[in-house]
Amino acid sequence: MLLTKKSSSAGGHASRVHSTFVHNLQRGLSSALPTMDRRAFLRRSGMGVGVGLAASQLVLVKKAKAAEGKSIDGTGKIEVKRTICTHCSVGCATDAIVENGVWVRQEPVFDSPINLGAHCAKGAALREHGHGEYRLRYPMKLVNGKYERISWDVALNEITAKMNELREASGPDSVYFVGSSKHNNEQAYLLRKFVSFWGTNNCDHQARICHSTTVAGVANTWGYGAMTNSYNDMRNSKVALYIGSNAAEAHPVSLLHMLHAKENGCKMIVVDPRF
Repeated sequence: MLLTKKSSSAGGHASRVHSTFVHNLQRGLSSALPTMDRRAFLRRSGMGVGVGLAASQLVLVKKAKAAEGKSIDGTGKIEVKRTICTHCSVGCATDAIVENGVWVRQEPVFDSPINLGAHCAKGAALREHGHGEYRLRYPMKLVNGKYERISWDVALNEITAKMNELREASGPDSVYFVGSSKHNNEQAYLLRKFVSFWGTNNCDHQARICHSTTVAGVANTWGYGAMTNSYNDMRNSKVALYIGSNAAEAHPVSLLHMLHAKENGCKMIVVDPRF
């Protein structure tokens, strides 16, 4: 995608140069990359058939249920609860649409200076993680290649027996415990306390795994092993260097701010072993 700043001088020299540049770029890309129109793509891939089957046979969304005697058909009391997505530390704002006490849908907040009316895939599924009809609500066990539902007591007893078996055979250090970014302070405290009672120090946080290289690199570069810039800094950058990262895939919210930077003339350089 080529994103350029619109010229304020209609019909001027800058507009002609810009049009010529875009035309040449499009012509070059069309000759270098294979192209296919939408109709041919659907015909060759069979997507039209697949979409038709999916629409006719799969029910992916079910209505949530309100309290007894109340409905969620759009006629009940509608409230908008503004909240913050809890999936990461970016802090995207979300409007939860609540009808008769039921969270029925969500919308990204367009006037949020952080996510600018957008969400990543995790943020877009925020409601589904807590209120989705297909969220797993009971233990499942893989038996002969198929998952079967088991009771909570059976799950707890089997996991406890397996852990004790490992401990008796190889000692308490044979088990490694990993905390979660989704834990609050109390949950993290209880996990660490349980690990201590288990008799090991093999307990760590998942960020020590996924962010260990980031911490080391940033600390050696700027002297501080965490985020050193705000989104405002990104939007006012002159040059942005991405190493082994595709922001459109991994950080689509931050990419919005970089696209604003591109409009202001920022040069984006990508260093990635993948083509």
